[in-house]
Amino acid sequence: MATIEQIRAARALLGWSQGELAERAGLSQTGIARIEGGTSQPNTATVAKIVNSFTSAGLEFIDGGVRVVKDKLVIFEGPDSVRQLQDDVYSVLRKSGGEVLLLGIDELTPEEGEDYDYTVSHIRRLQDAGASERILIRKGTSNFLAPRSWYRWIPEKYFSPHTIYVYGTKVALLLRAPHFRVLLLDNQFFSESLTAFFNFVWDQAEVVE
Repeated sequence: MATIEQIRAARALLGWSQGELAERAGLSQTGIARIEGGTSQPNTATVAKIVNSFTSAGLEFIDGGVRVVKDKLVIFEGPDSVRQLQDDVYSVLRKSGGEVLLLGIDELTPEEGEDYDYTVSHIRRLQDAGASERILIRKGTSNFLAPRSWYRWIPEKYFSPHTIYVYGTKVALLLRAPHFRVLLLDNQFFSESLTAFFNFVWDQAEVVE
């Protein structure tokens, strides 16, 4: 069972507000405030939701404290796995700006409903946080959700069947339907290596007209 002090420390380490923790854990902000204030005693299921939110973000609860786990592989599964990844991207980049690199992506269309709407709002919140994306897409694609300057075309034969995200020290592989799974690795050296590769491809890619 995580203690109140550990929950507060974990939030501080990630820079999360009570509202952000509540959203990720599927709880109310008021409920989180009561737990941290000691006026509400959470049950085991509630604590598990809170702990899982932190562990998914790369933290580990240890005796008397909490710490960042290095080289940890996190897996998001299910239809909302992409949203979980987008939330993690925002959580990392909103603190200091920066960018996310994307390779092998086909942008969503309005017909895809809530996923499309969430992606559009995700792009807007990145922009509001001073962050941006660079996106390598198949040549000839004309569906753009982000500013055109964020995109470059690559030939179809080099287009990845799965989407790769690189941001901060993290690398994610997104497996869409029927898998609905994201494999997320936090490793600085892997991230730096893929960033160098991405930059090479980006420099050779065609500017979107």
